[in-house]
Amino acid sequence: MSVVTSLGDVLPAEALSGAEGGALARVARGAEAVVRPRSPEEVVDAVRWASANGVGVLPVGTGGRTTPARGDGPFMVLAMDRLSGLEIYEPADVTLTAKAGTPLADIEATLAEHRQWLPFDPPQVSSRTLGGLVATGESGPVATAYGELRNHVLGATVVCGDGRVLRLGGRVVKNVAGFDLLRPLVGSRGRLGVVTSVCLRAFPVPAKDRVLLLRSDDFAGLEAAARAVRTAPTLPASVVLWVRPTSQGAALLVRLHGAELTVDADQATLERRAGVSFARADSELVAEVRDDATDAPVVVTLSVLPSRLFEALGAARDLLGHSSVVADAYSGTARIALAEVDTDTVRALRDTIEEMGGALAVEAPDEGPEVRAAGSRPSDAETGVSTRLQEVFDPSGVFWPCRA
Repeated sequence: MSVVTSLGDVLPAEALSGAEGGALARVARGAEAVVRPRSPEEVVDAVRWASANGVGVLPVGTGGRTTPARGDGPFMVLAMDRLSGLEIYEPADVTLTAKAGTPLADIEATLAEHRQWLPFDPPQVSSRTLGGLVATGESGPVATAYGELRNHVLGATVVCGDGRVLRLGGRVVKNVAGFDLLRPLVGSRGRLGVVTSVCLRAFPVPAKDRVLLLRSDDFAGLEAAARAVRTAPTLPASVVLWVRPTSQGAALLVRLHGAELTVDADQATLERRAGVSFARADSELVAEVRDDATDAPVVVTLSVLPSRLFEALGAARDLLGHSSVVADAYSGTARIALAEVDTDTVRALRDTIEEMGGALAVEAPDEGPEVRAAGSRPSDAETGVSTRLQEVFDPSGVFWPCRA
């Protein structure tokens, strides 16, 4: 009996309609089935069935930010895009609860009606689902001023690997005593469980959102200005370095939020500190930079101390050549887009970055496993904590067994 036929005994036919092209079809290559539940109960039934039958589960949102699965064992894709809709929104409390498959674009539109927003700007944020964003745990550069995503997830409902349903946190900021299970859930990428709903804290839209721009022929020419901005007695919303390939130059984008008088004063402080005059850019440039080259065949992400970011970028250019780079000058992280790369080059860059006390990761869906595995490895202590958490949330080991 096939997996789809067997699943038909516990799920309605609508939940087994499969991938309909696009990103989901790409992710589901090699899967025994694609399950698209419309209710939390169907998620529970699917996970329980998988646990009982030894079938792996790969949870995804729309599949747009998930690489194709690989592995020897049978697995199914659990796509949450149909589990969508706002459940509770309290503008006065600046909190909302929505199902995991709710597109962030829909949430942003609802919040905008009350001049509120979610201060998260990772790549392609508007095309993501709420559950997918929480699963990846990506905050984006505006975390400089607003804090990481995990600090604003107030509550979540999650289905564990054996079908248990956990309701973690709540709808207020202080809702946990003891160890906060929400923290490891955010950014777990589906290894611990399937998120079915999330409660988030929103923020008022800033009165002024100003984008300052400084250009240079090469990113090294922006190092002094970036250091001055990073150490100035004011806090921008974000400071992003954008490097274009070959001879297209580089740019430093500084985003300021607040009342107009405050933003004017902050700009004056930064210009005095850096000894430069910033131009003003349209807000559309922020989205262009944020989403630049996110569909590249190979994406290398490095993370170092902010004070060593430019040194790390120089080492990356020496090894990888001229590439498109988007870097967060405050956190010391950088995303490098490549057309191709070989294992020895990745390992050489990894060793260099680790000598600086940093780490490196590689996303290369169409490359061999040796390239994808050439990034930094977690420490034994980190692996131990991760393994123990997985044993608690997923005792049957059904999540992500198909990852290579």
